[in-house]
Amino acid sequence: MDRLRYYADWLFKDLHGRRGGYIIGEVPNLPLIIFVISLMLAVVLYPGFLQTMFIILAYASLTYWSYLEVISGRSRFRKLLGILGFVSIALALMLRIGV
Repeated sequence: MDRLRYYADWLFKDLHGRRGGYIIGEVPNLPLIIFVISLMLAVVLYPGFLQTMFIILAYASLTYWSYLEVISGRSRFRKLLGILGFVSIALALMLRIGV
């Protein structure tokens, strides 16, 4: 049980706060909201210029959100989410260009 508590503390403990609380989720911030909305619009729209613009906007906003999480995430879990965001963007772009 102590080992589980140690890993939970390491992963979810607030790195910036003095209270030592656990940070698992926060209210979605603007880049993440822009990503979700632009991705939904890119899926709904007919292939063309507007769809391409919304896909680019989705990639850019997810990249910015990932950067913010890695740089200023309040827990290691949030920082790992940012790294996963970068990895998912890289994989999606590799699939898109056919690497």
